[in-house]
Amino acid sequence: MKQIEQKITEIQNELKESPNNAELLNELGVGYHMLGEYQKAVEAYRQSIAEDAENFKVHFNLANTFFEQQEVEKAVNYYLNALDIQPDYVPALNNLADVYELAEDNDRAQELFEYITKIKPDDPMGYFNLGNFHLRTNNTVEAGKCYKKAIELDPKFHEAYNNIGFILKHIGQYEEAISYFEQCLEIAPDYEPAQKDLAACREALSK
Repeated sequence: MKQIEQKITEIQNELKESPNNAELLNELGVGYHMLGEYQKAVEAYRQSIAEDAENFKVHFNLANTFFEQQEVEKAVNYYLNALDIQPDYVPALNNLADVYELAEDNDRAQELFEYITKIKPDDPMGYFNLGNFHLRTNNTVEAGKCYKKAIELDPKFHEAYNNIGFILKHIGQYEEAISYFEQCLEIAPDYEPAQKDLAACREALSK
């Protein structure tokens, strides 16, 4: 916390010399956001945008701050602003999809999660996030396909192994689930969700 406050003081001193520096104003907003001083963050981001309206990352940062303040409509508008400037900016697409899902607009959310896998077909995280969406909406078959695609792209993606194991555990396929949990733990031995579910599967088989 003190480091952030010190950084803010340094930025404020630099802004005395360059009060219209859009990058410094953005950094100031980031600092305030990290401290939870969201209104000050909003003011800094808006000043930054006034100086450089084409920096999509500042629109994205402002959207995140509005989301933290539960001002969802404003958050959506600024995510869309970021995407108008940079249409393939995945963090904005992801966060916008999350907002739509929270608003129970699952069709729009799914459309965005799927779009990410189309524009970044070699990125395993896109398939993992789409899989998580399907899992949250109880579409376990599609979720499993997405996790397998993530593993195909990144064989060390331990969370994807874990999530397939989770699906198999919940449909009572304990032996197959154990195999996936073990593969997860080979990559990440301290991953607690897999440790707990592996123990639960072994216990279920022993009964």
